[in-house]
Amino acid sequence: MKNLVIDLRVVRNNLRAIKDFAEGVHIFIDLSANASGMGLLTVASFLRDEGIKNFIVSDPDDARLLRQNGFSKERLMMLRSTADPNEINELLSYGVICTAGSYDAAVAINGIAESKRIVADIQIKIDTGLGRYGFQPTELDKVAAIYNYMSSLHVIGTFTTFSSSWRNKKHTFAQLDKFNEALDRIIDMGYEPGTAHACDSAALFKYEIDLMDAVRVDTALTGRIPGKNVQGLSKVGYIEAGLEEVVWHPKGHTIGSGRSFVTRAPTKIAILSVGYYHGFGVDRYIAEGSLFGFFRWRRRKNFVRVNGQKARVLGSVGLMHTMIDVTNIDCTVGDIAVLDVDPVNVKGLPIVYR
Repeated sequence: MKNLVIDLRVVRNNLRAIKDFAEGVHIFIDLSANASGMGLLTVASFLRDEGIKNFIVSDPDDARLLRQNGFSKERLMMLRSTADPNEINELLSYGVICTAGSYDAAVAINGIAESKRIVADIQIKIDTGLGRYGFQPTELDKVAAIYNYMSSLHVIGTFTTFSSSWRNKKHTFAQLDKFNEALDRIIDMGYEPGTAHACDSAALFKYEIDLMDAVRVDTALTGRIPGKNVQGLSKVGYIEAGLEEVVWHPKGHTIGSGRSFVTRAPTKIAILSVGYYHGFGVDRYIAEGSLFGFFRWRRRKNFVRVNGQKARVLGSVGLMHTMIDVTNIDCTVGDIAVLDVDPVNVKGLPIVYR
């Protein structure tokens, strides 16, 4: 038995903290990556019941699933820019707000909207340093062309995306300054930028920052903003897995692939059929962090809980298995181990909601 457990009571508490920090501005919840691994439809329904009406997706399939499952009145925004005619056709058929992050994307959306005899709502993406979609602040003449020549487009918002808000305050505020300068220029040219937004989960909770007209949150909902524990947020997501075997190994016995651990005394070992394939022991921010942070993560000891007690992981977490030290824990095959995981990393496990 092994499941990913999502406690919706904790999600609700995190949402309350988000609302408190948002101070009354619009809240856009990013449902990308299967709602950060928590389950798209269930989480979207839960959030709708909690008063959230603005959702972000990163894939037309997610928009289709939402629209086909009763989300007919909610506002959906496609976060990434696309010039793909098939994607644009699908997005417009579901009434999704498209993102124009390039002149080519704007032209493509305008052409398809014109062929459908509709005016498509769009948001303009400004690239202030992430390098992933967006008009450069130096090419706002191309943004002006949207207002002047693309009559089948209606700009309802303008936004940017921070590249490292979770670990670099200086760069985050520099990006915000660039974005504000771009907004000022758009307004000076006589155009209405619509709803302006830049603030993400980390910036919302870590800094005293201009919230503008709206905030976009994703990781805050799971309580898993990297770094130290964040005020008001609690972590969502853990795996429950039964102990597969409980055995004693003698002193000097090797544990794990690559002989990564050698017992120093007779040790009682429990085996779990959960590994890094399932998302345990995986940190999605390691690749984006410093070299020092990587080695600190490598030295970090992993623990799970068995019958309410901490059990240390022995050796490295395997692809499909993890071995833990239960020498001082009264346990047997079938007892439940609880493993902390970020839901977005989990795969291959059913989701249980509580």
